[in-house]
Amino acid sequence: MSEDTRNIEWNNLLQEFIKGIEIAIEKLEERDVETIPGAKDSLLQRLNDMKTHFPKNNGEIFIKAINDTIQNNFFPATNDFTEAFQKVLKSRTHEQDYIINELINGFVTSKANAIASGTQVPVIDRLVEAFSTRNDFHIVDHQFYAMFGDPNKPRKYVKKQLQELVNLFGLVSKELIIEKDKRRSERKVYTFYTFPEGILEILEEKYIIIDEELGYAYVSEEFDRNVFICMFLANIAINRDNPEKIGGSYTINGISAIFALILLLSFMPKVSVDETNPILRDPNYNETNMSVIPKSWMMKQVLEPLFEPLIKIIAYRLGGGLWFSKIIDSEVNKKIHSQLRFLIKDVTPWILGNLIRVEIPIFVEIANIFAEVTVGADTER
Repeated sequence: MSEDTRNIEWNNLLQEFIKGIEIAIEKLEERDVETIPGAKDSLLQRLNDMKTHFPKNNGEIFIKAINDTIQNNFFPATNDFTEAFQKVLKSRTHEQDYIINELINGFVTSKANAIASGTQVPVIDRLVEAFSTRNDFHIVDHQFYAMFGDPNKPRKYVKKQLQELVNLFGLVSKELIIEKDKRRSERKVYTFYTFPEGILEILEEKYIIIDEELGYAYVSEEFDRNVFICMFLANIAINRDNPEKIGGSYTINGISAIFALILLLSFMPKVSVDETNPILRDPNYNETNMSVIPKSWMMKQVLEPLFEPLIKIIAYRLGGGLWFSKIIDSEVNKKIHSQLRFLIKDVTPWILGNLIRVEIPIFVEIANIFAEVTVGADTER
């Protein structure tokens, strides 16, 4: 693709987003669902600021927010799986894990459960359980089949489906050949599933505890679903040009929708509540790192015209034209986008009937980028 073509595509995406903002402003002006004085005006001001500043300097805000923040933290620019995994693992914080891990976990679980339909327990939790039982982070293939296989389907079909699961997380298989099996006196090949060599070293250093007194090693309780989510993200980072290795268009649409939501929450204005508002007296509300999400922000008529263009923008910045071509208005994709839009209500806390945004690091970073650009523009006037 030529540079001119890329510029045209990018400008078209920016214009589509601006049109979405205009629709959102129009819908917001028509209705007032706010219970907090000034919330609607604050949101209108933010949308108008976005309309003014987002197209500037070739979409500088998007480029910084996606390339410098989202990509660096979640999809590092490297072809080395171990390096990608290490960077993603290091960038995770407890606060981010609460929201982002839940969003990704919900998506990955739905994808993985579609593959491994024989289990009723979330797949990532089963993987954590299985790999925690041995201090070498290996599980044998028959154990894998027992956990995730469907006894009503042929083994050949199950094997193919489970290979998709292995690929989704970037796991690897190894073979152990026994020339003469004790039970049947015949050659036997055992297949093990494990982590790539470099990642094994990281896991052993971080999660293996050696009990000197009892003389054995075991897997720490800190080895949890976050490991597999980081594997999933690192796998996407190094294979973004090969959709089949990351779960195809389903993954591309899901990931793009998740980070479109992250952007939307980051761009949302902080709403000040009156000092008499009972939410300030609620023990679960912390004014220093929480803010009320305006009810208007979650209206379908406001969210939808912003969400769809943002999904395309995320896809384009993370995976170029290849990813962008996978964001099509199919029924399956619409369902993915719709599910993730509603998922935000499940992963953000509710306090006294208000949806609350917790100021996790990525929200703060992206909000600061927006503030820097807008303040800089005001200074130049």
